[in-house]
Amino acid sequence: MAGIWQYRGKWKCQVRKEGFPSQSKTFESRAEAVAWGQEVESQMHKGIITRSTTKQTLTVREMLTRYLQEESPHKASHASDKARAKHVCAALGAFRVHTLTSPRIAQYKRDRLALVGPQSVTHELNLLHRAYVVAVEEWGIVLPEGIPRTKRPSLPRGRDRRVSQREIDLILLATGSEELGTVLQLAIETAMRRGELLGMRWEHVDLERRTVYLPKTKTDTPRTVPLSSKAVTLLRDMQPKESGSVFSMAPSSASQAFERAALRARIENLHFHDLRHEATSRLFEKGLNVIEVARITGHKTLSMLDRYTHLDLVYLVSKLG
Repeated sequence: MAGIWQYRGKWKCQVRKEGFPSQSKTFESRAEAVAWGQEVESQMHKGIITRSTTKQTLTVREMLTRYLQEESPHKASHASDKARAKHVCAALGAFRVHTLTSPRIAQYKRDRLALVGPQSVTHELNLLHRAYVVAVEEWGIVLPEGIPRTKRPSLPRGRDRRVSQREIDLILLATGSEELGTVLQLAIETAMRRGELLGMRWEHVDLERRTVYLPKTKTDTPRTVPLSSKAVTLLRDMQPKESGSVFSMAPSSASQAFERAALRARIENLHFHDLRHEATSRLFEKGLNVIEVARITGHKTLSMLDRYTHLDLVYLVSKLG
């Protein structure tokens, strides 16, 4: 409610409303004071003036901390989110959620790009944005200027490294781990991500129906992956159990062991994730359509899947006739 009174020969207007900071200003005439008071009340009603609550004093660090405690644990990216939040908090953590601006986030982006790749910066910016969305939609944070944002950095073209059968055979000979050999072959047969493959559990494997259920995936969407005849044979040879982890290797250990075996086989520029590229390309070469491949690989959009369709030129020529 606006209060108006004379003050030292002028007219003073003060607007008080629960949940908002008190607003006051002095004018030469009473009419000016009345008009200003009505305008301020209208801005409060529309949310243009920020509410004065303890929530509005929240810092970016406090917002991210709460997000990591309440929201992130339900996502497959939780471990990565914690690492990314450290970089964001180091540079932006002291800002209040309602005072952090888009230009300041853009400066953060430029500073980080001088140190790490665009994909890492994109993940960090996405984490900050997700926390802001939750803060506004779930925690009652009011942002009159909207959520601050900046354009994501351009990502480099995805790797198009194909893995030949000869390279796979050489790595199988070079590795001293029978388990890694099975992991490698299943990666080619299933197109599963490293974490999905190494997180498989026997209670989710159905060899009769030739499927494996993945309750936790990178996209947070569970899916069932069909198994080829070779994949079924590989799993049967492991002597299936009623429950428990299929593999004992940690994802990071599998990647390191794979790259060491590749070096011993004198194969350069090959990473574990290239197996997923290769497996997905082979699915297309078997004649599966985009929807069928996406159902197996778990890709959500055609643009994401297109990165993996690096088809063999000989195969394409054969289709032309």
